[in-house]
Amino acid sequence: MITIRDVHKRFGEHDVLTGIDLDIPHAATVTVIGPSGSGKSTLLRVIDVLEHADSGTIDFGDGPVDLATRDKATIRAIRSRIGFVFQNYNLFANKTALQNVTEPLIYAQGKSRKAAEAIGREQLDRVGLADFADRYPSTLSGGQQQRVGIARAIAAKPELLLLDEPTSALDPEMVGGVLEVIRQLASDGMTMLIVTHEMRFAREASDHVVFFEHGGIVEQGTASDIFDHPSQPRTAEFLQSFAS
Repeated sequence: MITIRDVHKRFGEHDVLTGIDLDIPHAATVTVIGPSGSGKSTLLRVIDVLEHADSGTIDFGDGPVDLATRDKATIRAIRSRIGFVFQNYNLFANKTALQNVTEPLIYAQGKSRKAAEAIGREQLDRVGLADFADRYPSTLSGGQQQRVGIARAIAAKPELLLLDEPTSALDPEMVGGVLEVIRQLASDGMTMLIVTHEMRFAREASDHVVFFEHGGIVEQGTASDIFDHPSQPRTAEFLQSFAS
C-alpha cells in the first residue's frame, strides 16, 4: 500500500490541493476524474516532486517521506520509485525511441548501455513497438510516441506508475491503442494512479475511482460505487454531463 497524507499546495493565493489523503493498494489501478482545473494533474506532479507540496507525505510502506522537501537526495529517492507518463510525451526529439527509453536507465540507474538496450527493446516490445526502436519521435504517430513514453516509464520497474491524462493529446483513433497498453499493465499487476477524462476506460479498468474538484476529494470508491451509485450530487452531476 502506498499512502499519501495531508497534501497541500498553493499557487499564490489559490489553494490547488487542500489536504489530500489517498491510499493506493499494491497492484491496483486508481483513476482520478473531475473537471478541468480541479488540481488532478497538480496532484500527480506533487507526488513525483515535479512540484513541491506546501505540506504532505508519501509512504511506500517503509515510512513517510516529506513531499515539501527541497533535498535533492530525497527527491531522487522518491523519483526512483515512480514512473511518470506525461500528457505530451516529453520525448527527446533528437533521440530514437530506444534511446528515449534507455537514457534514464544509463544515466539515472547506472546500467551499462548493453543492459539498458536489452531492457529498452523488451519494453518497446511490451507496448507493441519492437519494430520502431530506431525511429525518431517525429516519424511516429502521437499514439506511438505515447507508447514510447509508457515504455520509458516502466523500464525502471517503478513501484508506482503515474499517468497524467495519457490520451488527452491524441487523435480519437489513436486513443484505443494507448488504453489497451494501460489495460495490459493493469493485468500484469502494475500499481497505477491515472488522471483521465476517458470515463468508459475509468469505469472498465479501475479498481478504485476518485472524484476530484476544487483541489479536494469529493468522494471515492469502486467503479460501481462512483458510476452507478454516486453518493454526492456533484459527482452525479459531473458524470451526467458525459452521458448527455
